[in-house]
Amino acid sequence: MQTFAPTLTSFGPGLFPGLVVCCIGALPLRAELRVATDFESGSARVLTLDTAAQTVRITPAGDLKRGMPNWWFLRLDNVVPGKQVTLEVVASDLATGGGDQKSKPLSPVWTLPTCAAVSTDGTRWKQSPPGDRAIRSATYRVTTDSPTLWLAWGPPFTGTDAAAMADRMEKAHAFAKKFTLAQSREGRSVPGLRLSEGSAPTAQRPAVWMTGRQHAWECGGSWVTVGFVEWLVSEDEAAQWLRQHAEVFVVPVMDVDHVATGDGGKGASPQDHNRDWSPTPHWPEVAAAQQRILALAKEGRMSVFLDSHNPGPGPAQTFYVQYPPYLGAPAAALQEKFLAHARAAFGEIRLLNGNPSKPEQLPIWERISTSWVIQHGNLQTIAFTVETPWNTPQGTPEGYRDVGRKLGIATEKFLRENPISPLVP
Repeated sequence: MQTFAPTLTSFGPGLFPGLVVCCIGALPLRAELRVATDFESGSARVLTLDTAAQTVRITPAGDLKRGMPNWWFLRLDNVVPGKQVTLEVVASDLATGGGDQKSKPLSPVWTLPTCAAVSTDGTRWKQSPPGDRAIRSATYRVTTDSPTLWLAWGPPFTGTDAAAMADRMEKAHAFAKKFTLAQSREGRSVPGLRLSEGSAPTAQRPAVWMTGRQHAWECGGSWVTVGFVEWLVSEDEAAQWLRQHAEVFVVPVMDVDHVATGDGGKGASPQDHNRDWSPTPHWPEVAAAQQRILALAKEGRMSVFLDSHNPGPGPAQTFYVQYPPYLGAPAAALQEKFLAHARAAFGEIRLLNGNPSKPEQLPIWERISTSWVIQHGNLQTIAFTVETPWNTPQGTPEGYRDVGRKLGIATEKFLRENPISPLVP
């Protein structure tokens, strides 16, 4: 910590007779409060900072060409322990090119969660008390005993975290093997994990493919995959059955570039990852996932595809996006069976009709991952976009992990009752 010492000037007795100046040493002054974003996924533009009041005012710093500007993540250094920190987040007023808001600023509801994510070590996250909302801003107040405080839109999870999880799982479990799905356009590795235990031939195993974070800001999508993996490697009997009878692939962070740079990802130019599942993808990781899934479909083994997302701020229940236009009769029947097990695990779930609302939207819908998988999978392939609410008390690593665990339970029950036949192309 930097200290500042005042200079004491000694005046001689000729100037002030009888005056004695006693210097007892340098007096440390409080270091200036500092905002840092020079780390993976960091994003904040400081508008004002007041060290004495421990108040910071920021807005997201994301590049509009790299997705909707709602993600923010910063670290405060030189916090006075025990003194309240006040963070005001102001939604961007720049016109965004994402979604249906091409000529106006992004609605502030995407940028201003009810609670901020808070950490004193950048690893363990909890929610702040609810913030005070204004029209285009929210103010969060936190008191900590730590001189360092991390604050974010939601609990961050990065490509580095995904690689560390894959390493950890491979070291702890012989049936877990890490792999690199692709190198991104900016040269980052896209980590994946394959889980398959026992002596059952690979050719007889149904394949489960799970992705997270096709939209960089949707951090909960990654935490759901973490919960799925942690359940799958556990001693739970259902988890053991699934890994002994299926081949499971998990990619926690697809959009590693925009996650790394703290950009939103959704609506990125030329298109975001979940609009890139075309014959000629822009993103290498999408092309690599397509190649692997096509190979599994050719073997007749592509069974369940789950794409983990966060929705808008309103929904309170986990919901599944359906894509009826592309489902044949066998897959439609299997989809309903999977949903029955999902309801048993989650209770109430919401279903969003996957039909495009306008005919001109059909080409875009066809480039969405779940639509593409259904069109290019087996007759028995089912695929869901799983949207997990974030603006709730469960929008924490623990809450997201529980969703992943329940998805694992539903997947096991579905495959145990509906084993895919590798003979069906």
